[in-house]
Amino acid sequence: MLKVSCPQHDLAEMVSIVARGVSGRSTQPIQSNVLLEAKDQKLRLAASDLEYLNIEGVLPVDVVEEGATTVPSDKLGEIMARLPNADVRLTAKENYGLNITCGRAVFDLPGKPASDFATLPPAGDAFRFEVPQSGLRKLLQRTVFATSRDESRPILTGALFRLSTGQIEVVATDTYRLALQTFEAPIELPESRSVILSRQALSEVLKIVSHSDDPISVAISESQAEFALPALTLATRLIEGQFVNYGKVVPSGFQRRVICERQELAEALARSVIIAKDDNNRVVLRTDDGSLRITAEAPDRGEVEEVVSIKLEGEDIEIAFNARYMLDMLEVIDTDEVALELSGPLNSGALKPVGDDSYLYVLMPMQIM
Repeated sequence: MLKVSCPQHDLAEMVSIVARGVSGRSTQPIQSNVLLEAKDQKLRLAASDLEYLNIEGVLPVDVVEEGATTVPSDKLGEIMARLPNADVRLTAKENYGLNITCGRAVFDLPGKPASDFATLPPAGDAFRFEVPQSGLRKLLQRTVFATSRDESRPILTGALFRLSTGQIEVVATDTYRLALQTFEAPIELPESRSVILSRQALSEVLKIVSHSDDPISVAISESQAEFALPALTLATRLIEGQFVNYGKVVPSGFQRRVICERQELAEALARSVIIAKDDNNRVVLRTDDGSLRITAEAPDRGEVEEVVSIKLEGEDIEIAFNARYMLDMLEVIDTDEVALELSGPLNSGALKPVGDDSYLYVLMPMQIM
């Protein structure tokens, strides 16, 4: 019967991460619980919806008695976050419930048997490799936001991972914009391989990777992907199907190139959105005499004009874009300047960080009203 003790801070932090594996998608009530398993002076915690998210963590603890149980994730998370900074004692009861004692606080939670709890199986026969956490973070941070929220098209709710010797390419699109990031990685493959991973899972991976170059292990099998750190493992099923032919929407060339300071453009767009959000975030961009005029208006709601200094290659142009989509990209890159490459007012545009050829962001234009 489980009986352990450990510092409140360590346990609260681990519970907050693992509990995110409970998504509410599962029809099995026990999958709303967190598994607690004490063995070999370690406490294993796990949560899973058996599809998009499977998160497991391991914490060094003082194990008085080995055992396992499951308890509601929401209550366990709330309790752990509010306990005093002291040692926590966890004791499983005969009815699978859990007694939690910390300082003068005592809680009893109902439980269900660990034998009824399920997680995704190990990746097994999978292709495995390691990448720096900072590299994976960059890949995800610059792409995942462009995935679709439309559940009627499951393929677009995930991001495409294209693996080839020496390189990882990640692509995400919701058909209105597309983000593509490449990263050089120590991978050796006889032929390229592509898989689609859910936005939910990748968003959670983004939360656990650091800015350091410490490695994270990645395993990809025929049915799932697994991301592993020393104390945390996140697994997810692959999204089945054929990703869209994104090459068709990537502009093959441009006739005009607008270069400006990233921060200046971002600040101007952020102010413009105050008005533009009442018109589907539409802003009109007009180049004129070394300046970019950004305007937005909404009936009975107001109008705004911003002017940004630019360097223009080619003729002047007038085109409309979704300002929120532009800001999404500007907020995840770190170069001083960005370039907007355009052909015509009805053609898609490419927004790129100047000096960084590893990233491409494509925007579909909006109608000028």
